[in-house]
Amino acid sequence: MTPTEGERRLRFDRPLERSLVHRHADDEVFVTDHVALEDGRFAVAARLPSAHRYFHDGPGASARVDPMLLLECSRQAGTVVAHRHLGVPTDTAFLIAEWSVALDGATALPLPRPGSGELTMVIEVQDAKQRGEALLGATLMTELYLAGRRVASSTVVAGYPSRAGYKSFRTRQRSSVAPLSDAMPPRGGGTPADGRRVGRAREENVVLASVRRTGGRTVAELDVPVAHPVFYDHPLDHVPATALLEAARQAALLAIAPETAEETAAAAGPWQVSAVHARFERFVELDGPTEVSVRVEQAGDSRSVHVLFEQDGATACACEVTVRAPAAAPVPTTTASGGR
Repeated sequence: MTPTEGERRLRFDRPLERSLVHRHADDEVFVTDHVALEDGRFAVAARLPSAHRYFHDGPGASARVDPMLLLECSRQAGTVVAHRHLGVPTDTAFLIAEWSVALDGATALPLPRPGSGELTMVIEVQDAKQRGEALLGATLMTELYLAGRRVASSTVVAGYPSRAGYKSFRTRQRSSVAPLSDAMPPRGGGTPADGRRVGRAREENVVLASVRRTGGRTVAELDVPVAHPVFYDHPLDHVPATALLEAARQAALLAIAPETAEETAAAAGPWQVSAVHARFERFVELDGPTEVSVRVEQAGDSRSVHVLFEQDGATACACEVTVRAPAAAPVPTTTASGGR
């Protein structure tokens, strides 16, 4: 069965139950339906929001789909498939070892036209690890389609421990109970990065602070607001993967940003992130500083940016970000979709 045939069986008119995608706020649920395809894969429907304080906050946000929105849709889709088709209980913790998203073709993916916004995702499950009937982990490979055209792909390597097992592991790992985000100070206290240099208009979406240049590298502190409506839709005992990927994107844009305001004004437009791949080595704790360091490799109109997150002298997360040169803003077409 093709994605288009699967799409004809999907509904896009109402969001699914929040608990199926591990969200508390109704307006943060984008997936609307799911179905098993005849070839063993799964199709999941989502409706892209027409306005959002985070996903529509970057330069050219009125003209482009945010890759992080596609990543979040794929996360929600994979969570639904795990619960509804793979037998993962709802009280299970989801752990991520690797996660990536890559846009197809042009970096600047046009926003769908108003009144539509229907995204179809097709998920293939690989490397399933089981103990008896229980699924312990798997790799979920997702293809994302707008208006019948593949626009991106995402891959996540996930583990599914029980909630009790997760809490026990966290306590042993830290030798103490990890604090929850709603008990932490709102921000770390450093000077936030300039939003214009990290691709953000709202300061609440800036997750880097205390930026400095040293030894040819760009270095900053991770500073994710614990009351952020997307990253902390509900209390957590660590910095979530979504926030780390956003920080990696901001760090990459910061590292290649012009040095002065005059250079920024003269630039042809904002550089665009076309791919992000992250490997998670350990949890990023809330109660300790995290250093973000960036190294850039130049290759014509493309930059490969290496971003490291280090805590207590150890690497917690390593990201590879592909950033491409500015391009003219795309003109929305009537053949793509958009709006919720």
